[in-house]
Amino acid sequence: MTKDSLSALPLWERFQKAARERGCSPVRLLTEYMRERLESWEDQQLDEEMRRDAQHSDNREKDAVEMVRRYRQEKRERRAVS
Repeated sequence: MTKDSLSALPLWERFQKAARERGCSPVRLLTEYMRERLESWEDQQLDEEMRRDAQHSDNREKDAVEMVRRYRQEKRERRAVS
């Protein structure tokens, strides 16, 4: 899909309007959203990997959940600094 065809979509027009109402560039808002979704998918994959690892180790699932929470907090802090 080309840039011109994207701008012709009613959904994109609605998105642009919503972004402007938030005082944000539509491209920047979309980029931020995509980054957040990708991080969420990565977190979900990490959760699943840690859950599997916890089942095959001496660590309890509660410990794995706490490690994921700390990892996510560190990611948020690093993102806030940059």
